[in-house]
Amino acid sequence: MRKTILLYTFVVIGLHSLAQVVEWGNQQKFKNKTNYSQVLGENASGIFVARSRSTDFRYEVTVEKYKANLTLEYSKELPKQLSTRTERVIITDDGVVEFFTLKANNKLELKAQFFDNSLNSTQLISLFSVDNNQLLDDAKFFIKSTQDKKGYSVLFLTSGLDKQKSVLNIHGFEATLAQKYSRRFSMQAPAEDIFISNMECDNQGNVFAVIDMPKKSQKKARDFFVYSYFPASDNMLEYPLQKDSSFITEVGLVVNNYTKSVAVAGFYSDKPDNKCLGQFFYNIDVATNKVVAQTYEPFDISFVSKALSSLQEREGAVLTDLVIRKLIPNSNGGCTILAEKFYETKQSYTYQINGFPQTSYRSVYNYDEIIVIAKNGDGTTKFKQVIKKSQPSVSDGGYYSSFITVLTNEKIGIIYNSDIANEGDILMATINNKGELDSRVLIKSVSYFVLLMPSESKQVSANTAVITALKDRRFCLMRLTF
Repeated sequence: MRKTILLYTFVVIGLHSLAQVVEWGNQQKFKNKTNYSQVLGENASGIFVARSRSTDFRYEVTVEKYKANLTLEYSKELPKQLSTRTERVIITDDGVVEFFTLKANNKLELKAQFFDNSLNSTQLISLFSVDNNQLLDDAKFFIKSTQDKKGYSVLFLTSGLDKQKSVLNIHGFEATLAQKYSRRFSMQAPAEDIFISNMECDNQGNVFAVIDMPKKSQKKARDFFVYSYFPASDNMLEYPLQKDSSFITEVGLVVNNYTKSVAVAGFYSDKPDNKCLGQFFYNIDVATNKVVAQTYEPFDISFVSKALSSLQEREGAVLTDLVIRKLIPNSNGGCTILAEKFYETKQSYTYQINGFPQTSYRSVYNYDEIIVIAKNGDGTTKFKQVIKKSQPSVSDGGYYSSFITVLTNEKIGIIYNSDIANEGDILMATINNKGELDSRVLIKSVSYFVLLMPSESKQVSANTAVITALKDRRFCLMRLTF
């Protein structure tokens, strides 16, 4: 029987060694919580990291380039003008391209600035402009490159002439950013009521977006769809994700360039709440534009009991607050769901000012169990697995919480901080393509103090991730190779 393998953005080579290699860069001056980083990627010239003083990386963005040995080569701030906002920074084989918007004369213009590997500007291209009055104040531009780096897609929402409707805008570009197409599609709801959670594009230039809007028949409920644009036929299709009497609580989408399909998966409940009573899966075949598999599967009690703590079991065997962190496409047309239990609570505390007691509140961020579910292309479940962890933190936005994923063709590696408050170990769990779980300590705290920043890190090659970290309270890069 042919084994199911995990697919990734790179050509994957078989690895059979159990060893992982950890490499460290030079430690730098302490990077505090208001100065954020994001690993952008790697090309033959080096590793690129974005730095900003805000988590959205839209203003005052600096790009750092690191050599192969993880030493800092240079740091340059991206050129900025008044009324500009960085929308996306993408690494190419030849350097960096920054997509940014510029407000001028009641227009919002999307531009692309190319830089070489030394971050010298080489070309500036104006892509298109939009009437600023048609955009919401928090309008988001979804900008993605194809896996083979031969094209780009841009998707965003504008208001319609009829304020009860909106317009879905889709633009396609060559690798040189020469425009391939520009399309507008009417949506039957106001722009402020529509939420776009994800957009992806495949190597053929097809664009797929997960979109939800208010359900007309019930308050607080949402209808979920996959909107897909196929440039070859100039066809926009809508795929509803609902099933009668079910309510989607979480959804993700991933394209599969190997099987030329799209996998959509998530969790559902019996009413619009935070419960997750089961998981659903859709497989869309790109060649025929048809849904070839559609399943809704409730969680069995044994799996729920395995995932819950003893206290939760006494309160009722129901999974709640699951957030999808990643969908991994599989070679059989299915996908592997990586989800995490996340919830935020408020904690009150009392302090004294001039002898008078005062009460205030602080946020507690809770990142708990990781759920791994492998789906076959026909919608059946290959395996379900649970990784137990508990990562509570106070008033830090969960900066050091959650986990990092490293993929090979046979295994998923999951790396995380075990105890953020008490300088704990760095733990690693690996799951093979049979669902077998192995857990161990990756870095012992007795060696040195390390905290990883999961949200800032990225897999940059077939079996390597570049991770931002604090090592003995100084910022540095870490490279983990499977």
